[in-house]
Amino acid sequence: MNLKILKTAVVIWCLFLAGKSIAAPVKITGKAAEYAQNSIELNKFHDYISEETIKLGDIRFNSEGVFELEFDLTETSLCFADFDGYHGMIYLEPGKSYQLVFPPKQKLTEAQKRNPFTKPDPVWFGITNPTSDDLNVLIQQFETAYTKYENSYFDQIFVKKSRLLVDSVKLMLAREFPKTSNSLFESHKLFRNANLEFALHQGKVEIFKETYFRKTKPVYNLAAYSNLFNQVFPDYFSFLDNSTHNPEIRNMINTAKLQQLDDYLQKELQFNRDLAHWILLKSLKDAYYSRNFNKAAILKMLDQVKIAGWSSYEQKTAQLIRAKLTFLASGTNPPKINLKDLTGRAVHFSDYPDTYIYLHFTDPKNTVCRQHLDVLKTIAGRYKEKIVIINVLRDGVNFKNESGWAGIFATTDSNPELTYKVKTYPNSFLIGKDGKLLLSPAPNPIDGLDRQLGQILKSDHFKEMKKTSGQNVR
Repeated sequence: MNLKILKTAVVIWCLFLAGKSIAAPVKITGKAAEYAQNSIELNKFHDYISEETIKLGDIRFNSEGVFELEFDLTETSLCFADFDGYHGMIYLEPGKSYQLVFPPKQKLTEAQKRNPFTKPDPVWFGITNPTSDDLNVLIQQFETAYTKYENSYFDQIFVKKSRLLVDSVKLMLAREFPKTSNSLFESHKLFRNANLEFALHQGKVEIFKETYFRKTKPVYNLAAYSNLFNQVFPDYFSFLDNSTHNPEIRNMINTAKLQQLDDYLQKELQFNRDLAHWILLKSLKDAYYSRNFNKAAILKMLDQVKIAGWSSYEQKTAQLIRAKLTFLASGTNPPKINLKDLTGRAVHFSDYPDTYIYLHFTDPKNTVCRQHLDVLKTIAGRYKEKIVIINVLRDGVNFKNESGWAGIFATTDSNPELTYKVKTYPNSFLIGKDGKLLLSPAPNPIDGLDRQLGQILKSDHFKEMKKTSGQNVR
C-alpha cells in the first residue's frame, strides 16, 4: 500500500469514528453491608424529552454487601437508581471505573411503600477516592454552592428580579469555580448560571434564546441544559399559534406539515437545525397533551421524522415519544403481562377470543378494594357469559377467595406500575372482543362500570340486530 492510499484510509477511518459513537465499558464496584442480598436497578434516559428509561443492569449485593456491575456506555450519562425512598444519581463516563458509596439504608413503612405520591429524595452517589477533576465531584461541589446562594437570595432574584444579585452570585460562583478543561462541567456551569438569568428575562425570552440557545447545538446528555430547555420552550406550538404573525402555524400543525414547520423554525426564527429539531420533538409531545391541536396530525408528524435530514438519535427519540403518547391508548394492544391463577396455571388474554375482558388490579387487604370486589360480584352475575373478569392481585401470597368474589384471581411477576401504570388500587381496563384496549382506564366497579358495560352490550345487540336484518333483506 503506497503512502497516499494509507493516508486516505486513515482519513476515512477518522471520519467514521467521528460520526459514530463508540461504546466503552464502565465498571462500578463497592461494598454496602446494609444492602446485603438486595438488588437495585441502574438506569439512564435515552433522552430528556421522551424520558424513556434504559436499563444498564442490576447492582446485586452479596451476603456481605459487596457488589460489582459492568456495562457499556457510548457517552457520558447521568445514571440513576430508585431504591428505599432515594433517587440516587451519578454521571458515568465511558471507559472509567467507580467505587460507589451508597447512602444509609432507609427503612420504609408499608404505607410509605404503597403511597404512589411519595417522591424519592434525590441524592448523589458518593465515590471512594475520587480525583479532584472528576465530573461528579465538580458538579456536586458546584451544586452545593449554587443551592446555598440561590436559597440565600431567592426573593431578590426570583421575586424582585434583581440584576445586581444575579451578577453577584455569578461572580462568586466564577471565583469559586474557575475555568476547567472539562467541557461538560463548563456546560453545566453555563446553563445553571443561565437559570438565574432566566429569572430576569421572563418578559424578554427572545433575548435569552439568542444568548443561550439559538446558535448552540443541544447538549443532549446534560441535565442542566435539558432543565433549562424545558423552561424556555414549554408548549411551544401554542406559543407560536398565539404570538406569531404567521396565520398558517395552526394549519401547518393540524395538517401535519412537519417540513414546513422545520423550515419556519430554521429560516424565520433562525434556530440552528439541531435545535429546531429538538424544539419540534418537544413541541409535538406537549401539543398532544394540550388538546389545542389534532392528535392524529401530531402522531403523523412523529412518523415523518423518519425522513432524511433527521439524525438517528432524533428518529429514535420520535419513536419513543410516539410509543409513550399511545401507550395504553384505546384501540391499541394491551401491554403483555405474565399472569398465573391461584393453581399456578398461566392465564392469557388469547384464551378468551371474541370476549370482553375486565382486567381488574386489586388488593383484597384494602377495605376499598374489598368493597369494589363485592360490587363486581353483582355486576358479574348480571353479565354472565358476556365478560371475563381477571383480578390481578397486588400480593397473592396465601390469598384464598373465601368471599366468593367473581372472576379469575391471578398473580403476576410483571410490575403493574410499569406495564399498566398502576399506582393506586383498584385500577381497571376493559379489553374488547378484538383483543384491543376498549376502555383505558375502565371505570372501577363502584364508579360506573355497570352503566358502561350496559351501554357497550346494548350497542353490540343493536349492531347484531342490524346485521341480521340486513342478511334477511338479501
